[in-house]
Amino acid sequence: MNLIMIFFSLLIASISLLLYLKYKDIKTNPFKIKDKYISSTREFKIALDKSIDAMDYKISLSLSILEINNLDSLSRKHAESLRNLLKHYPKNVRKCTEFKGLKPLEVIELNKILKKPTLSPRTIKSIIQCMSTFCTWCVSHGYIKTNHFYKLPTLKPRAKDVRFDFNDEQLTSIFHMDDYTRFKFKHSYYYWIPLLLRLTGARLNELCQLWRKDIKLIDNIWCLVIHENHDGQRVKNMHSARIIPIHSALLERGFIEFVKSKNTNLLFDELKATDGYYSHNVSKWFARRRASLGLGKGLDAHSFRHTFSSELKRKEVSKAIVEELLGHSHNSISFDLYGKKFPPHKLLEVVELIDDSHLAHIKPFYN
Repeated sequence: MNLIMIFFSLLIASISLLLYLKYKDIKTNPFKIKDKYISSTREFKIALDKSIDAMDYKISLSLSILEINNLDSLSRKHAESLRNLLKHYPKNVRKCTEFKGLKPLEVIELNKILKKPTLSPRTIKSIIQCMSTFCTWCVSHGYIKTNHFYKLPTLKPRAKDVRFDFNDEQLTSIFHMDDYTRFKFKHSYYYWIPLLLRLTGARLNELCQLWRKDIKLIDNIWCLVIHENHDGQRVKNMHSARIIPIHSALLERGFIEFVKSKNTNLLFDELKATDGYYSHNVSKWFARRRASLGLGKGLDAHSFRHTFSSELKRKEVSKAIVEELLGHSHNSISFDLYGKKFPPHKLLEVVELIDDSHLAHIKPFYN
């Protein structure tokens, strides 16, 4: 009888120890905590699947470089060490056979010798930001006490990685490219997308994914409605969902008539999604046009958005209105959670400040 009691006591003790070790492993194992964070992000749809996959990769890479067994042992020195080591990590590592089968730290050490092109400061900053967001989540869930990646300084982007505004000469060049001077457009987006980019400040994919019903009359003002309510649509974050009143220069060139002439859901139905983005082919098309015009590195479709923002800033438009038009967070709880949206007529006053003189020669579009 005593032997049976001893056996059961040992069995219970063993099970308790295993459960404790399992709990401790889940509580401290960096990769298991990371998996819980990624699962939570997917469950609550905090970001798009593609963005979450990229986040998962960046955090996994960071944890592999740090080689720590307990996430709570992280320190500021670890964070600084990761940032410094990433300067030697090769870009497109999966395409380099020399690094096949090596651990991240081994890749870094080998690349110090091989000197293959490395990650850009912009990418390193993105990785550090991912780790900071992850660690903030870990703090709030009791896994660690401090986010040592918070406001960790990183290098400024290299000149070749920076996107620039278009100047007047470049805008004139774009809107005098052959498509407009010959007035021949293989696809309707050849005509409309550059105009929309110039006069709305919207992201390229936001425009390419528009449905016909996303152009609405709100308070008697024609507006673009940027959202992700229809199949295949996506926005960058919760602040990106917004309305943008349509500039009179677009109305004068027949934009509403073009919209009404469509009998498809997608406004630019010739565009097909690639990896979830409708902007793929447009981006490649504009890159070819950009090259033919001699527009160099740092000047691309996204430069229209920078130009839109800079122009309104020069005209001393309220920062809050510019952020709303661009779909940016105000970085203020008072504004982001409790602030009311600006009415369409107020937004339209600001949109109309965008100079359309570069478009004066462009005739209305007829489908």
